[in-house]
Amino acid sequence: MRQRKKIVKIDVDGVIRDIVTTMCNCYNGLFGTDITPEDVVLYNVNNLFPKIREKYGIEPSEFFFDRLSHAVFESVSKPFEGVSEAIGMLMEHGYKAVIVTWQFSKANKIHTLNFLERYNIPYDDICFTKDKWMIEGDYLIDDNPEFITDKRDKSEKILVDAAYNRKLSKNYTRVKSLKEAVEYIISKENKIKKAA
Repeated sequence: MRQRKKIVKIDVDGVIRDIVTTMCNCYNGLFGTDITPEDVVLYNVNNLFPKIREKYGIEPSEFFFDRLSHAVFESVSKPFEGVSEAIGMLMEHGYKAVIVTWQFSKANKIHTLNFLERYNIPYDDICFTKDKWMIEGDYLIDDNPEFITDKRDKSEKILVDAAYNRKLSKNYTRVKSLKEAVEYIISKENKIKKAA
């Protein structure tokens, strides 16, 4: 009987795509500040970037994810270094790479698809949902504390390090990049196979 491929669920923002740097650069350009990704210590952008609310009268999430969505999600943000190669390596080793991401709007879903195509990011399947726990998977690679701590998701959680998730307990495997997460998975699964 043929064994099913192990499924690795991979988030986009904060794992594949660097939108935090884009938001910081945009904010700094508008307001003459010098915020860096290390200053973004909260996941919810509405609790950061206060000058947007003062100047435009809207929440930072609406500003970045609606008004500037094309720049943030498609044209300005860049992939983190080595993400295409990391996912390719995962697939070459026989894993199914499923992108599971929640996006703010239909437009952002389109921007995300365009971004993945523009940068030749490989994947087997993609799912846009906030209910990541409902998608079957053996591993979840994410940066969002909400998804990492969701007990409904039975996948093994791998946390991609960011300033806004450093207060999470040490119960999760923490990595610096998607490449490091993929290397961890392949190494762990090889040890399991050898021990069997």
